[in-house]
Amino acid sequence: MIQIGHILSVKNGFAYMEVSRKGACGSACAVCESSACESKSEFISVPNELNAEEGDSVELYVNDNFVLHSIYKLYGIPLIAFLLAIGLGQLILPDAMERRDLYIFIFGALSLVVSYFILRTVDKKHANEARPKMVRIL
Repeated sequence: MIQIGHILSVKNGFAYMEVSRKGACGSACAVCESSACESKSEFISVPNELNAEEGDSVELYVNDNFVLHSIYKLYGIPLIAFLLAIGLGQLILPDAMERRDLYIFIFGALSLVVSYFILRTVDKKHANEARPKMVRIL
């Protein structure tokens, strides 16, 4: 995925820039033209490998595969963990137990907390892959 960023400042080998997020539809539909889906700006820092200067516009590359896998991890893994925990709670806890549904829900909520810490650990290991890279100065 290629995006355009405008460098606001350069400090300590990093370029601090503003990048406009693209809409899911590609920002060329009738709704986008009516300002109903305004593109919001993000402020990011990127290693300044091209020695770009303040005021330059640069082309940024973000690995599409990594973005899609990250979305799957962020939404899919906690959802699967939650559903498995609820299913496991249904099987383990006896039907005659008082407040059984509450305990099953707590079991599912705990699975979300555990999946958060697992994903946080995995995210730290792959932090460099997620960082956008400067491709060229425009």
